[in-house]
Amino acid sequence: MAIVPIGERVLIRPREAEEVTKSGIYIPETAQEKKKEGTVIAAGTHDDGKSLPLKAGDHVIYGGYSADKVELDGENYVFVPFKDVLAKIE
Repeated sequence: MAIVPIGERVLIRPREAEEVTKSGIYIPETAQEKKKEGTVIAAGTHDDGKSLPLKAGDHVIYGGYSADKVELDGENYVFVPFKDVLAKIE
């Protein structure tokens, strides 16, 4: 199934939180830091029809509280407004 975000939105697969530290200590779910990093699955367009400067596969950091969580085919995704994407990691 192909998902195409409408408008200035980006569909992101969030990166999972670390469950074990590098030294092997288990981190309970209640104490895990929720990183807002992920991989772009699809990107919409600017209001004038121009492409957003992101493409599928880009690794990004995003912020804000306006992300809409969805689950499709057992995978978790978030729709994030383009203005809430803080950086692209290269």
